[in-house]
Amino acid sequence: MKNIINKVKAFLADEQGAETVEWVMIAAALAIVIAAVYAGTLQGGLETAMKSLSNTLTGTTP
Repeated sequence: MKNIINKVKAFLADEQGAETVEWVMIAAALAIVIAAVYAGTLQGGLETAMKSLSNTLTGTTP
């Protein structure tokens, strides 16, 4: 049990883990920004495609 406690203490004292968490947070923030920009761009393209499809289908008869 004492061995596990020592390992946990060593892990918490290790600064490399904190640096990894920082990089993960930066990567996550960057992914969110990219997704937001891409979604805005994709939304315009989807809207145009749906309007085109709607216009095409409106001119046909069942």
